[in-house]
Amino acid sequence: MHEADKGVRVAVNVMRARLTVIGFNIAIVSFQLVHLYGLSGGIRVPGMNHPVHLMADIALLMALALSLAALVAFIMSCALDEVGVCTHWSLIAGDLLMYLGLAHTVAGFFAPLGVTIDTLAANISAGTSQVAILHAALSVAGGAAWFLATYAGPVVSLLRSPFSRHTNIALAVAYLVLLIALCWVNSQAASVEAKGQIDEPGLIIGILRELVQPLWW
Repeated sequence: MHEADKGVRVAVNVMRARLTVIGFNIAIVSFQLVHLYGLSGGIRVPGMNHPVHLMADIALLMALALSLAALVAFIMSCALDEVGVCTHWSLIAGDLLMYLGLAHTVAGFFAPLGVTIDTLAANISAGTSQVAILHAALSVAGGAAWFLATYAGPVVSLLRSPFSRHTNIALAVAYLVLLIALCWVNSQAASVEAKGQIDEPGLIIGILRELVQPLWW
């Protein structure tokens, strides 16, 4: 631990509130993973009686993994004494992992809905403008939540962090590296799901697209 971080003591209730958020996120992910089978679109695989929504599946499974990693980080941040206050920088690391988990949950929920709305519109007598409004409303709502969780939340946590500047910069760099790695994974899932339908972007373009992925929902 950096010398300037040794005097940091954060109330344990701050960490407990975040554990509640993680618990809700894990429950939502578990619910959505089961209900993805009923959505239209996806990849039809011989031998499977439901389409595979690879992008949404990967996003939700990553959300689960990130939430569990955040849970571990929050637990590690607590001092093992009679008070149990949070004294370790893993508290902020848990914050960053929690926000990434929330962003992936949003992606797993909203990304497949565009195809579902288009399929619905093709089978009912809804006007094109009405469908466009519904599609745009969901994209804006989901996109706003995704951008807040991916960028705004981590920035606020780092700016308000009680730990030293050195520690916060290291955490910010680690977050950016993890974000880019996850964007690369998501771009691979997108390439597999869209195989043969669209031209595959290069590595850099694929990662850049995932950094603003709600624009493509």
